[in-house]
Amino acid sequence: MFIVLEGIDGSGKTTQARRLAGWLDERLGSGRVVSTGEPGGWQGGERVRRLILDGGLSTMWGEFFAFMMDRCEHAARVISPALEKGMCVLCDRYSASTLAYQIFSDPDVTERAAEYMSGLPDIIGLPKPDCVCLFDVGPDIASARLASRGNADSFDSRREIFFTRVRAGYDRVMRMSPENWMKIDASCDEDRVFADLRSRLELRFPQLRGRDGG
Repeated sequence: MFIVLEGIDGSGKTTQARRLAGWLDERLGSGRVVSTGEPGGWQGGERVRRLILDGGLSTMWGEFFAFMMDRCEHAARVISPALEKGMCVLCDRYSASTLAYQIFSDPDVTERAAEYMSGLPDIIGLPKPDCVCLFDVGPDIASARLASRGNADSFDSRREIFFTRVRAGYDRVMRMSPENWMKIDASCDEDRVFADLRSRLELRFPQLRGRDGG
C-alpha cells in the first residue's frame, strides 16, 4: 500500500502525515508502516533538500531535475524496498508536487516541456501511489498559516498568486488519474480534517477498518 499526501504549503499536510502514520501503525501493526517524505527522504538526501529549499537553484529546470534526482534515489533506497516487503509506505509529497510546483504553476513552461516532464516518472519506472490524498485549501488561509509558523523556506515565501497557480496545477494533475486521488477540504480544523481522511481511507482500503467497522 503506497499512500501519498499532497497540498500547497500551509495546507496542514505534514501535520496530517504525522497523525496518519500513528493511526496506520495501530491498524496494520507495529513496524508495518514506513513514513517518509520529499525532498530528502533518504540517507544523504538532506543535502539535496537544503539545496532546493534554501533557494540555491535559480531556474525551474534546475529545481525540476534536482527533485527528480532526489526522487529516484528515494524510490530506490526507501520506497521500492519497503513495498517489495509488503509494507505500507506513507509519503509526504511525491511526483505530483513537482508537476504542480515546477511545471503547471509556471506560465512560461511550453506544452512540449510539460508533456516531457509529466511523462518522465513513467519512463523512469518510479513506483505509482495507490492513493494520493490532496489537502485542498485556499491560498489566503495557507498564507496565514505560514506566516504564523515563521521560518519560511524559499517556497513558503512566494506570494499568494504563486500558490493559486500551484493549487490549479494540482487539479490538473488530479484529472490525469482521478481514480487514484481523493480531495480533502483542509480549511477546517485539524481534527475534522483527520476524521475525514481516516474515514475515506477506510472506505478505499478495507484492511484499515477496525474490528467494529470504523
